[in-house]
Amino acid sequence: MPKENEKQRIFTRRAVVFGGLQLAAFGALTARLFQLQFLKQDEYATMSENNRIKLQLIAPERGLILDRLGVPMANNEKNYRLFLDYSALSQQSFRTTLAKLQTLIPLPEKKLKTLEITRVSTASMPELLKDHMTWEEVSLVELHLLELPGIFIDSGQIRHYPFADKAAHLVGYVGSVSEEEITGDTEPLLHLPDFKIGKNGIEKMLEDKLRGTAGIRQLEVNVHGVPVREVSKKESIPGVPAHLTVDSRLQEFTAGLVKNESASVIVMEVDTGNILTLVAMPGFDPDIFSTGITTEYWKTLSTDKKDPLLNKAVSGQYPPGSTFKMMVGLAGLEAGVITPTSLVNCPGEFFLGDHKFQCWKTTGHGSVHFHEAIEQSCDVFFYTVAQRLGIEPFAKMARRFGLGHSHELGLEGEKPGIIPDQEWKMSHYKQRWSGGDTINCAIGQGFVLATPLQLAVMTARLCNGGYAVKPRLVVPTGEENPTFDPIGVKGDLLQTARDAMISVVNSPSGTAYGHRIAEARFAFAGKTGTSQVRHLIREGMNQNLLPWEDRHHALFVGFAPADAPKYACCVAIEHGGGGASAAAPVARDVLLKVQQLAEADQKTAPPATAPQIPPSGT
Repeated sequence: MPKENEKQRIFTRRAVVFGGLQLAAFGALTARLFQLQFLKQDEYATMSENNRIKLQLIAPERGLILDRLGVPMANNEKNYRLFLDYSALSQQSFRTTLAKLQTLIPLPEKKLKTLEITRVSTASMPELLKDHMTWEEVSLVELHLLELPGIFIDSGQIRHYPFADKAAHLVGYVGSVSEEEITGDTEPLLHLPDFKIGKNGIEKMLEDKLRGTAGIRQLEVNVHGVPVREVSKKESIPGVPAHLTVDSRLQEFTAGLVKNESASVIVMEVDTGNILTLVAMPGFDPDIFSTGITTEYWKTLSTDKKDPLLNKAVSGQYPPGSTFKMMVGLAGLEAGVITPTSLVNCPGEFFLGDHKFQCWKTTGHGSVHFHEAIEQSCDVFFYTVAQRLGIEPFAKMARRFGLGHSHELGLEGEKPGIIPDQEWKMSHYKQRWSGGDTINCAIGQGFVLATPLQLAVMTARLCNGGYAVKPRLVVPTGEENPTFDPIGVKGDLLQTARDAMISVVNSPSGTAYGHRIAEARFAFAGKTGTSQVRHLIREGMNQNLLPWEDRHHALFVGFAPADAPKYACCVAIEHGGGGASAAAPVARDVLLKVQQLAEADQKTAPPATAPQIPPSGT
């Protein structure tokens, strides 16, 4: 009997232990179920939904770039792209699909090897097989689509530039997002395959507005990740169109004038700063950057001695030559070292100590005052004024007119130019300023450098009454008629300079008289400039006999109409020879064209609506 009791106790104890273990296990299971069903319900529901729903970004339509009249200078065209969806294919069907596709649209061997590697390593994203498909290729694939599992065609967009190289530096181009641009940027759009962003010109300057906002598509997918239906869709928001101040008609016309040169031309309104044309030639085809530039084309561009990749209008820095003489003359007039009637004798040379500085006219101009010195571009007159002044007064005058600093136009690569003085030379060369430096700077040579944009601004401020107009390519809302601070130069001095520039073109002794406009209402004024690339020992040496890269740069600054200026321009032709022979004819044609366009637009503009007079008694 005791043995039976002992066995009973042992059995009972084991049953209790086993029951306790069962109870503990059940409790743990119950607790886990409670955690899953109640505490983490939302988390696991979300995970389950994510396994069922795939989110897909919808790229927005890029904003158009329009000229002042609404003419597209950059728009969007259909881009048909061929994709391969790995998730819809087994290994066998993958090979069968590619074999069939090769009979329709052959793919490069290198691309096929890449596809095999991608399929084995990661096949989470569809693979882009071919971009920029022709309509014939699209039709061929669509016809055999049932025989091509995993293949689909997507209709995207590609950027197109109607004015091609004529506006390439102005409008710019788009290109693929680089690793550096993705790093640190949380914008999901940048991670989309083949997404393009602005790389240069207006495209880059206004990227944030032109890009738009991505949409989101929710797709229900099966266990293989293949979409079966669209659950919801939030449309993308297109980019904001950019309305430029530029007149595409003038842009195209101007580019045609200098298409064979290494040149830049800028025309701007003197009162608003609106840029009507900004041309830099030679250019390039921006469409090629959108579709993918070839190695051969890139090599052609990068090795061309005329540098088609440089926006010379804002990045080209040149000695301004005689176009700088108005700054020296105005500084002399303001300081009182000369008056409008002060005479300086020009024997054709000027001596500083025993060093001789030559006038371009070696026989001399005789006795000339400021007006005649500008009209005939006498070097000795300005050597003399500069010696009396010293560098500081006319350097300060030049800066007031917009030289020597950036105007922050917004285009990539804008350069500040150089207006040197004693402090500048010491900081850059650790040398003291010399009298010879002052003499060289007096005629826009030596250390002086300016961009065509700066010279256009200088001319606009000179002929708008002395206001610090700033150049712009886009008009902010509410700033259609901006106001600018005066630069502090007296109106009578500015008029003296303008009168002299009128004589440059319209007086028989003026350096650009041969390129005047006969119609009085279109008459223009200006100043020729020739900046030396290397010193020519013999007077009258034919520039055309020199290697192109050794010829002088040709410059011209001008305004029109001569009696009531509305437009200012700068023409710079690299190694063009002379300002009067090469740059002045271009300026004449451009200033005539802009006036003719304005006159034609005014005639065709709809009449202003007359105010409605309410009937009597109302």
